[in-house]
Parts: sequence; C-alpha cells; structure tokens
Amino acid sequence: MDFTIKKPAHIFSLLILIFTLIIVVILPIISYFSVPISTESIDTDNISESYWVFVEIFVLILQILIVAIGMFIVVPLLWYRVVNNYTFKEILSRIKLRKEGMDMAILWGFLTVIVMFAFLFIIGIFLTFYGVTLDDSSNITDLEQIFSLPSIFIVVALQPIGEEIFFRGFLLDKINAIYGRETALIATSILFGIAHLTYGNIYPAIMTGVLGLLLAYMVVKTKSLTTAIVAHILFNLLSVSLYIFGKSFIP
Repeated sequence: MDFTIKKPAHIFSLLILIFTLIIVVILPIISYFSVPISTESIDTDNISESYWVFVEIFVLILQILIVAIGMFIVVPLLWYRVVNNYTFKEILSRIKLRKEGMDMAILWGFLTVIVMFAFLFIIGIFLTFYGVTLDDSSNITDLEQIFSLPSIFIVVALQPIGEEIFFRGFLLDKINAIYGRETALIATSILFGIAHLTYGNIYPAIMTGVLGLLLAYMVVKTKSLTTAIVAHILFNLLSVSLYIFGKSFIP
C-alpha cells in the first residue's frame, strides 16, 4: 500500500512526518540565524540547586521521550504501519534492522568508528588551517549549557538509536526507493548535518554531515542499520570522553 490523499489516516501520517521534518530541519536553520537568548540577566544565586536538578531531569526526559523516541522512532513506524501496511517484521527488514549478521554488523560498527575519527582528524586539520577553532566544530559545549555530565552521556548514548532509525533507516529507504541510492546517501547526510546546526556556527553541521554520509554508506554496504547504530553510539561516547579529558588536562 502506498500513500493516497483519499485516506485520512495517510494524510495524518503525512502531517506528522512534515511536522517532524520542520522540528528536525527547519528549526535548526532558524536557530542558526536567530539572536541567542542571553542568560546573564538571570540571578542564579537565588535559584536553588534542587530546582536546576528538576529542570535538567525534565528536559532530559523530554529530549529522550519526544525527540529520540517520539519523532525519530514512532514517526517512521507510524508511516510504515499506516501508509505501507507493513508488519513489524517487515518494518525491521525495510530499515535493515535484523538479527542476521548481527555479529559482523557490530564488528563493522567498531571499524566504522575508527574511520569516523580519521575523517574527523583530517577535517580538523583543514579547519585549523583556515583558522577555525576546533571547539566550534562540536556541539558538546551546547549540551553542557543544558545538561550535567551524566545526562550528556545518557543523551549521546540513547539519541543515536532514534537518529539512525529516522535518517539511515526510514529516510534512506524512502529516498532510495524514489530517487536512487546516490541521492539518498547525499540527501540524508545533508539533512542530518542541518539537524545539528547551532546559532551562528555551521561547522558542527559540516562535521556531522560528512560523518552522516559515511554512516549511510556503511548501512548500504553492510545492509545493516546495526552498523550505524553501534558506530554512532561509540563515536558519541568517545567524543564526549575525549572532550572531558582534554578539558581537564589541557589548559
């Protein structure tokens, strides 16, 4: 079954998908050109630590439930089930999330992480050559403004699962079916990069877009989304760990 305008359930699924793309793609673009909100006027001395802990926990739950699960996982499942009328087993097959070859997919995930850091090193050399501070090429500093270190590790470990299902599972599958593999690889990497735009800083989007292209290629190459999920989670955890290590020992 394919999309038809005559079915209200299909229209509803389309609206949900469009809303998700607006949140994931349009809002980062708007934030890139927006004026940042200044927090200097907030009197933090009169705000209790327990209040900030409550706020952080609330935002963390919101991030995981709405973004990582609600948008990145539920929306693709809704489309596959309502529009395509796939069973859950067929959905897993479409996004290349299967048990067969799991051990090799995990191994490829570890190898992909090594390649990702090699890419990151090469890109970092070029950015440094052009006078770009490497701190500007990461959005970890943005996470630090919202979350404590334990919460950051939770976010970077769980959110990649949803991101991979949405970008390298659902979108890669759909764009590939309509426009072909090359277009799907490029389009998903661009969208993935845009989703990581921050205010006035395009470098995290460039870094993420390049790494997203590599992850998409590995999914096509290994025919397994597990490869990208493992690589993405490991890359995030190692990146945060290296950032914290460097921040602690390098002045």
